[in-house]
Amino acid sequence: TVSVPSGATLDMSSGTMTLNSSMKSAPAFFSKGVSSSQAIGDQTFTTLTNWNTPSNLLGTVTFASGVVTLGTAGTYFFYAMPDIGNMADGDRAFVIIQASEDSFSSSTTISSSGKIMNANGNADVAPQVSCIHTCTTSTQIRVQVWQDYGGNRNFQSGTFMGYRLLG
Repeated sequence: TVSVPSGATLDMSSGTMTLNSSMKSAPAFFSKGVSSSQAIGDQTFTTLTNWNTPSNLLGTVTFASGVVTLGTAGTYFFYAMPDIGNMADGDRAFVIIQASEDSFSSSTTISSSGKIMNANGNADVAPQVSCIHTCTTSTQIRVQVWQDYGGNRNFQSGTFMGYRLLG
């Protein structure tokens, strides 16, 4: 243990330091893309289950069927940007991030965002959402989307990530 008096400077340029678990941004996860496209029904919130296995999965995180269980209590930052294919002019798409302590028998929407398609012809729309949320060891996080094209649209790509904040 090293004690540094107030106002003093500690030069670590030639030394090494090992961070304990409270000084790391783990657990963390980052998933980009999808394993296969997933149909999103018209005007129905749908849980996105086809995220790729996270390329970066650090700490106690488990990731199954689109649901992330963190395993470590703390305050987290979450971000999602699902890409919904072939939306038409004036159609809307919304994305929400939800948290639950009981496998989504009940849940809380912790962030939401929407986007209206304004283009000539059909195009993809990718609403983005982010939030900070305090989680327990059993908190589960999922992303849901809603669209009003008039029929099914596909969740075909995107990003879903989260990490524990320090402090």
